[in-house]
Amino acid sequence: MGILKHVLFWPVTGPTFLARYSMEKVEEVTRQQLTDDSAVREDLMALQMELELGDIDEEEYVRREAELMQRLREVRAWREHFGMPTSGGAVQVARDEDE
Repeated sequence: MGILKHVLFWPVTGPTFLARYSMEKVEEVTRQQLTDDSAVREDLMALQMELELGDIDEEEYVRREAELMQRLREVRAWREHFGMPTSGGAVQVARDEDE
């Protein structure tokens, strides 16, 4: 009876199931992108290489490094929000005073 019930009620339950499934997949991909810091770490390494090769000066390095570190703090905040482990231990992300 189980398969027959699913076939008979598919026109009613199918669209709801497909919408829920699609939203769960979108949430999964979004969560993965918000909590993955590998791209930021690669950018930090590339920035270090640019400094060592002389492509940028110290001021440019400091400015861009600050932007990348802010992105790392945002990733950490999302990881804490989702209850995921963070690599730095149990340190809370500092909130901006503007918020």
